[in-house]
Amino acid sequence: MASSENEVLNDIPNFLPSPFLFFTNLLTLQAQIFSTCLLSLASPFFSIFSFFFRRPAGNDYPKRDGSRLLGRIAAGLMAAAYVCVVLMSALAVAVVLGVGLVRAWAEGPIYTRAGLQFDYSEAHPVAVVRLGPAAPVGHTYHVSLLLLMPESDYNRDLGIFQLSAELVSAQGDIIAKSSHPCMLRFRSWPIRLTRTFLMGLPLILGITTETQTITFPILKHKESSSHPRTEYIRITMIPRAGTESLPQFYDAEVLVRSQPPWAKEFVHRWKLTFCVWTTMYVFVILLVMVLVSFLKPLIFPVMVVTTRDLISSDKRASVNTWQQHSRSKRKAAINVLHAPATSISASHGMDFEEGSGDSSESVCFYK
Repeated sequence: MASSENEVLNDIPNFLPSPFLFFTNLLTLQAQIFSTCLLSLASPFFSIFSFFFRRPAGNDYPKRDGSRLLGRIAAGLMAAAYVCVVLMSALAVAVVLGVGLVRAWAEGPIYTRAGLQFDYSEAHPVAVVRLGPAAPVGHTYHVSLLLLMPESDYNRDLGIFQLSAELVSAQGDIIAKSSHPCMLRFRSWPIRLTRTFLMGLPLILGITTETQTITFPILKHKESSSHPRTEYIRITMIPRAGTESLPQFYDAEVLVRSQPPWAKEFVHRWKLTFCVWTTMYVFVILLVMVLVSFLKPLIFPVMVVTTRDLISSDKRASVNTWQQHSRSKRKAAINVLHAPATSISASHGMDFEEGSGDSSESVCFYK
């Protein structure tokens, strides 16, 4: 029973494409495009080399003088130089456009780190950091707070306290707000005593300190065009309810990291690769435009009719008309000769003449 089920499952076709095969075909296509562009750049030089090193066989040697051959070589070199200049100009324009397009589309994450200076003259100390229009539209803010606090008895007895973060626009409007509780990490008395005993010498020498660094995320916000742009970040320190005691700390910093959209972040991570392939695509497009615009007579040749050709064609048409008229007259004369004698009535001295160019002929009938 199990074998029959396995056979049925094996007979079912797999319609899902293989990721390995897809990426293999994609890389093969890119390599073919790149090789074609390189061949198009090197084709003028190959033409020159083939012209110099070509060895005609038998009687195929040109029977021309040396000056004419040198003139043709110079014309070929000038044409190759002209093609090379056009291709290099197109490549330079493609590099500028390709790199510019990738840099205009790619957006990397933005990191900002600023110190906080709280105003302890207020009941709830406030610190303001100017962010400015650092993060473009579409980025997501991740605001974190870093506190360097001493392991003092005061901070251990204080316990928990509250930190509030607000994103403020240039007009003073609050865009987003969030708060987060914070406290010193707990360490029991035996752990503190053991740590002090082991780290006694580094503590005396000042290599280490009795501090704790507390880092925690406090706010997350996505910048959008429908809301005002963020200009400031305001951090407020709030004591625990029922108390007015505030924590002690040595230093405070705010860390802001922006995350761009997925597509723009992907292009930013592979910026060099996208620059190369975008440049090659733009170069191929410019090359096609140059071929269609400037080399159209070579690709689609058009016959140009001059005045001399028109005159010669008119003369040829008149000569053909005259020859047809002469043939019709000759045929009529031959028919008259083969007619019965009674039907022939021609005066003495009647002549049928026909001439063409330098020669002429006459036919005379006498009754």
